Amino acid sequence: MLTFKPKTNKELPEKYKNDDRALGYIGYDESGKECGLSVFYLDGYTMEIIEVSVFDKDPETQEGLIRSSLNYGANRNAYIAYYSADEAVEVAKMLGFEKNGDRLSGEIPFLLAGHCCKH
Repeated sequence: MLTFKPKTNKELPEKYKNDDRALGYIGYDESGKECGLSVFYLDGYTMEIIEVSVFDKDPETQEGLIRSSLNYGANRNAYIAYYSADEAVEVAKMLGFEKNGDRLSGEIPFLLAGHCCKH
């Protein structure tokens, strides 16, 4: 079982330590070893996922990190999510993110809905 724990910029990788807007999740495997991370910004009713990095590129871990990030934003009144990360783009599209200009976007309640609810 994987565990995703929310982190502030001080607990994220070095390139985010001085970015006060950066929030994220770090994924841990059964042995407590890091297996991936997501980084995002919240800005009122919007959020932007800027990085999803999974060490073994496992799509289910990528999905878990994206969903954890979306849930974090939803619990803080974000409604629209943008996806500009380079990794896990196909997973983001599978969740319902759609091309909007130069990046993917979607309404968080729709993105968090199960696959059966997206007709």
